Amino acid sequence: MESEEVMVGLIDVGSVVTSISDGLEQEVSSVRENENLGVDLLEGLDSYLDDINDRLTISRMVSDSVIKGMVKAVERVADEKIAAKELEVASLKERLHFHKLSADESVSSGSPMAHREQRSLENGLYCSFPDAVVEHDKMRESLCSLRSVAMDQIKKLKKDIDSIRGCSSMRKIGSGSELVGLGGILPMEASESLVGVDKRLNTLKTTVDTICTQADDMVHLAKASLCECQQEQEFQREVETMVIRSSIMSIHDEFEDKLRDQNAHLCGSQSMNWLERINEVSNLRKELDVILKSLSNAETGQLISHGSHDMDHFHHKALSNHVLPSTSILDGNGKLEESKNGMPDNWDAAQLKHMSKDELVNYFNSMITKMRRNHESKVQELTEVYFGLKRDYLKMKEKGKIKEKGSSLPLQKDTDLDILRKKIPEVILKLDDILVENEKIATLSNNVESLGNLKDRLNGLLSENRQLKESLAYKRKEVKCLSSQASDASDRMSHHASKEANLLKLISNLKADAKDAEIEALVSEEVYKCVLREVTAQINRDTEELALQSIAMQEVYEIIYREASQDAEATSKSEIGDSDIESLVMQGLCGVIFKEAIKDAQSQINNLYRKYLHENEIRVSLELKNEEESRLMIEENNNLKDQASLLQTLVSERSKELDLTKGELEEVLEQIDVDKVEMNKLNQKLELKTNEFREADEQRNWLMAVIQEKQNAILLLGVKENEQSKQMQEIIVLVHGLSKAFSDFERQAAEGIEKNNLRLEESSSQLSSLIQKTNKLKRTEVLYKKKCADLQLAESEVDLLGDEVDALLSLLEKIYIALDHYSPILQHYPGIIEILKLVRRELSGESTKPV
Repeated sequence: MESEEVMVGLIDVGSVVTSISDGLEQEVSSVRENENLGVDLLEGLDSYLDDINDRLTISRMVSDSVIKGMVKAVERVADEKIAAKELEVASLKERLHFHKLSADESVSSGSPMAHREQRSLENGLYCSFPDAVVEHDKMRESLCSLRSVAMDQIKKLKKDIDSIRGCSSMRKIGSGSELVGLGGILPMEASESLVGVDKRLNTLKTTVDTICTQADDMVHLAKASLCECQQEQEFQREVETMVIRSSIMSIHDEFEDKLRDQNAHLCGSQSMNWLERINEVSNLRKELDVILKSLSNAETGQLISHGSHDMDHFHHKALSNHVLPSTSILDGNGKLEESKNGMPDNWDAAQLKHMSKDELVNYFNSMITKMRRNHESKVQELTEVYFGLKRDYLKMKEKGKIKEKGSSLPLQKDTDLDILRKKIPEVILKLDDILVENEKIATLSNNVESLGNLKDRLNGLLSENRQLKESLAYKRKEVKCLSSQASDASDRMSHHASKEANLLKLISNLKADAKDAEIEALVSEEVYKCVLREVTAQINRDTEELALQSIAMQEVYEIIYREASQDAEATSKSEIGDSDIESLVMQGLCGVIFKEAIKDAQSQINNLYRKYLHENEIRVSLELKNEEESRLMIEENNNLKDQASLLQTLVSERSKELDLTKGELEEVLEQIDVDKVEMNKLNQKLELKTNEFREADEQRNWLMAVIQEKQNAILLLGVKENEQSKQMQEIIVLVHGLSKAFSDFERQAAEGIEKNNLRLEESSSQLSSLIQKTNKLKRTEVLYKKKCADLQLAESEVDLLGDEVDALLSLLEKIYIALDHYSPILQHYPGIIEILKLVRRELSGESTKPV
């Protein structure tokens, strides 16, 4: 029994020892698990940092490509504009060289026409100088706008980079507690890459500023060269005016001498016989005109009386068949024509809306020409039909045994009348020429009297023109001085404005940097406070857990010792020797176990204390660093504030200087306005005088031409007098023959009227069937026109749709080229790559089209 009790006690002691060893193993495993968790956290942070680095490399590539594209675009625009300006300067130099050569040639030859041509060319150049100055101003404005756009883009990129930096810093803050809790701070490569991007942005900003400044310098140099060219041209113009003035005076003197000689010659050449002959010729002309009118009226009356029934029948048919109204016209030879105003039945309003004014005018002109051609073709067809019917009628009459004598006599009379009609207008034209020459000779005397007045007016105009030119030269010099002052002031204003803009931008940038630094300092302070709070809380928790574990171990060991002592007392009575041995063994075991447990607890406590000291040192160092950084930030903020105050003082001083320059500019502009008003008045006076001078020149040229014609006419008058006397005798003989022929014609006309009435009645019956056929053809023509108009509309719509499809395809090609440029970046997005493949197939024509 006693041995069994001893075995039970030993088993209890072994269970206690095993429970203690299990607790120690659990503690060791928990420590190992904590170490594994730390390793896992480090690996997760490494993967997270790798992802951030990959994203930053992608964003850096995108930003670099965007920045390169912007820089290339700016460089291309600047190169194109510089090349255009260089071409303009080269063309201006060529023109100046050409004008110098032409001026030398004109001075050497002395021809007034060359002077005029050169003056017109230089006037064109003078007119082009203000346009060139305006273009330079536009170039300057466009450069400023490009510069502002580039700076805005750079600011946007900076904001994007700052936002990326803020996101990465917040992520660092989120994982900072774990890192600090483990006692390690990992270096971040993302900050270094962001610093590199900032440096590149700053270099790009400086390059853009240098490009813009160089372009401004180029514009200033081009403007100065234009001003120099303008001064040279004005000097050349003054020299040309002097040469032209001297040539005009010499021509004027020669013209006066010629006029005096011609007036003396003309005053002695007139006679009374000439006037009597002219009166006789005018009377003969009137008589011939009366005879011609009587012949034409007789013939037209005959034709109208014969064809009245036919024309009424034809108009009635045309109105019944909805044909356009026609009007009958008699021409000079007595022929009857029909003029039809053919208009299209249906106008296409949609087609006309899409046309411009010029296109509408061209369209209606083409329609009018088509209508005229159709009208002429229809008239010709009707005349051919009429003559064909007439031939058929004559053949039928011949078959009906009509005598040949009755048909040949009217034909001979018609031929005689045609000959007379042709001769009478010729005679009338000759008589009109003689009368016109008489009127011209009568006007010469009046022109000679007006030459004296013109001479006086020319002298007065020349004197006034000289005075106006002198005043204009003086005013031009004043305007040049004022314009040079104004240009200098405007340049100063633009320079000051650019400086002000740069200073304001610097102030805004400094303020933004100061705000960003303050925000970063506050965020870093809060982050470090949170980290220190978490570290202290973890240390307190670890110490409390260790104290609780030591207390629990002591209680467990006391309970085990009490149970062992009770068991030893119970067994001591039966076997004193065995119990002593067992108690000694148990005491030794307990002592060993207690010593090991105490050593382990002390070692753990020492380790925790060391960790606490190490973390405390880290916390102290971080606090010192934060204090130093905050102190540096405060110093930087103070420096920035001082710089901002200095910049504000500079801006205020510059604004005062600008106000003074603005006042001076306003005064200069007021003087320029006053001078412009005076210049406008002088220009108006000069225009009036130049108009009067032009009128005088025109009258002088006209008189020169008239005098030359009269000289030729006076030489020919002597030759014509003999011819006209012979012609007058022939005309008198012809008039007597015409009177006899007219009496014969009256007799023959009465006989021909009866015959023509019978012929026209038969032809009207035959024409009715032809009129019906023509109406049917017109209806079919209207239907075909409508179909053609519909087809033209469909073709125009198809052309518009084709143009839209071509425009969309070109746009798709541009989008594909832009996306293909970023294909290595877009490989991370499989959906976009599939879309690119589809676009490539569409552009190459490999896509399957639905049937």
